[in-house]
Amino acid sequence: MLNVKVYVVTSPDLVNAVNRNSKKISFNPFIAQLGKRITGHDEATGQIVQHNLNGEQGPGYVIDVHDGMLASLTPGQDLEQMTKAMLRQTSSYFDTLAKDGEVNLFGWTRYMVTMCSTRAVYGPENPFDKNPTFVNSFWDFDHDLNLLIADIAPSMLASKGYRGRMELAIAFQHYFENYVPAQSQSSAMTQTRYSANTRHGITPLNQGRLEVGTLIGILANTIPSIFYMFVHIYSNPELTSDIRKELETEGFTGMPDEIAQNPRLLAIQESCPLLYSTFQELLRVHAKGANSRFVREDVMLDDKYLLRKGMVVQMPMAVMHSDIGAWGDDVDEFKPRRFLKQKRLGKEFKQNLTSYRPFGGGASLCPGRHFVTLEAMVVAACMVSNFDLVPVDGQWSIPYQKQESLATNVFPPAKDIRVKITARRSFGT
Repeated sequence: MLNVKVYVVTSPDLVNAVNRNSKKISFNPFIAQLGKRITGHDEATGQIVQHNLNGEQGPGYVIDVHDGMLASLTPGQDLEQMTKAMLRQTSSYFDTLAKDGEVNLFGWTRYMVTMCSTRAVYGPENPFDKNPTFVNSFWDFDHDLNLLIADIAPSMLASKGYRGRMELAIAFQHYFENYVPAQSQSSAMTQTRYSANTRHGITPLNQGRLEVGTLIGILANTIPSIFYMFVHIYSNPELTSDIRKELETEGFTGMPDEIAQNPRLLAIQESCPLLYSTFQELLRVHAKGANSRFVREDVMLDDKYLLRKGMVVQMPMAVMHSDIGAWGDDVDEFKPRRFLKQKRLGKEFKQNLTSYRPFGGGASLCPGRHFVTLEAMVVAACMVSNFDLVPVDGQWSIPYQKQESLATNVFPPAKDIRVKITARRSFGT
């Protein structure tokens, strides 16, 4: 699959045509072909993953897992509980932030979100709680993921990532060997995945390996997104002030426990439209990955373009997110109010949605998009309402992104930012 012809699709009309042909142009074959290289699961597990991959005879393993995750991550009680659990875990990190005086912003964000998200997803017995050095193990794995996918002497050419993957897989194997769903305090998402794995005969050893792949979805895009959320808000004093006013008006201020009690937690996008628009815009600017599909059979797009079976379709976000025709002459500027403006344009905004693909689209729309959005918004609300951040060197700049992984859409910054932290006078009151 890595050495085939690639069709690059950037036209909104053709992207819609790809979405309409989800049975013939599918993402699932990538899971089967590349999943083993990513997670290192064994051949027997690979056969389970590939069996009935596209639902020809009812849901197979991949569809079963996807549908279960989608149900547990759709806005509702399960998603609210997981978001509250994550938010409450951040309390100790925010409590000590002002005492630290200075932090490396990306490094702090990466550690805090990794620890708090995994606790919310897996409960108190999760491997990261037992061994926080697994934070580095995961990011070593993520950093070397392209080399692991290439699968050329990975233990030598991607030694850190290979070792990190192995450490995490063994830790999650032990986690699932002792896993009792009703006693685990884990999320509905984890319980659903465990049920599907058990039902399809996945051994604990390979459940552990597969879970390393799940961590990519939980962490790899979320953390750079939250970092760039901080940077764009604090580098714009007017935006900082306006978002604070919005948060105060809607009751999304204070410490994490207080924000978690807001009855409109799941509706924060509607309650805080400026904060949400800022998040949407940072994804437009910083999501630079590509949505990939495999052509399962010959298909004609828009009655013009013949796509041959066995080839690959790629829809690069960076091209669509920088299309002047979709976004206007100011496409190269970061406009935090861009999506507020677009909502008033009705029909034109709907057309632009096809050109906006940070979470993919069609049948392969990311099931975790609601959790990622909530995480980013509530963590930003905690930070912005409680702290002032100023770069140690006195000047904000937007760090260049470095691509590390084919599985990541929002790449991490090439350089961290050292910041001074000051608690606002309203902090803790």
